[in-house]
Amino acid sequence: MQRIIINADDFGINDIVTSEIKKMIELKVISSTTIMANGKSLEKVKEIVSEHPEISFGVHLCMDEFDSLTHSDIFFKYGIIDIEGQFIKNAIFEIRQFPSELKDAIKDELSAQIETLLNIGITPSHADSHHHFHTIYQLKDIISEVLDQYNIKKIRRGVNPSLFALLNRFKAKNNEVNNIKTKVNISQKKQRNIVMRSVSLFQSNYYIVKLNKFYSKKYIVTDLFESYSSYLGNHKNIKKQKKDICIELMCHPGHPAEQYKHEVNMVTNKVLMQYADYKLISYNEL
Repeated sequence: MQRIIINADDFGINDIVTSEIKKMIELKVISSTTIMANGKSLEKVKEIVSEHPEISFGVHLCMDEFDSLTHSDIFFKYGIIDIEGQFIKNAIFEIRQFPSELKDAIKDELSAQIETLLNIGITPSHADSHHHFHTIYQLKDIISEVLDQYNIKKIRRGVNPSLFALLNRFKAKNNEVNNIKTKVNISQKKQRNIVMRSVSLFQSNYYIVKLNKFYSKKYIVTDLFESYSSYLGNHKNIKKQKKDICIELMCHPGHPAEQYKHEVNMVTNKVLMQYADYKLISYNEL
């Protein structure tokens, strides 16, 4: 029988998300959640954690939203935080080179986030990250150092790289290009964009494969990882998968986007049970 972890991301980000995750814990439709140490609702999180030992509570490391806990001048220098010390959304993903001073600052920030949880009595069961920044290949050694420092043995793997998924993403990007309206030479622009996007997608896939090998050698990871909705979207292949694997499925309760509301509705109604015979486990059982 397959083992499946259903993890709710962004626990503690705000009161609404935190309350919605609490509801899903009480409904027993999720088995795990990861906490944003720089979120706005840590007091509520602390109370909920103490009431639910059956749930794995990990750390949701964050480098691109809300306040930096260290307010490092190095972050400001590289455009990662603003003058008020808040992370600039997606800035971490725009950096191509990570010099040693920046890596050290990132290590200090991630350590501060884990320390924040430890200081309120929460020992993280595992780690993942906001917007998956821990899958930036150049940061794998820094992530690893921090996990080792705090004896965290489990981490979320990168999203499943597959030719099927890659071709679907390429098709979507190609459709975007086909919809571009411009007065310049349209056919040449399409060709340039298609080449650039396809190279980018294959490079991304290549580094995810390497990253997953790195994490798999050092840490306990699941065999597969996807969002709940994308996994169900490929439901024809669910029954073809091996029966002895462990899969992590991610969801985002409490977020206003329609895609997340729809996903949470599917989780709450246990739609996956229509397609797979599985045991719901937490990271504590991995």
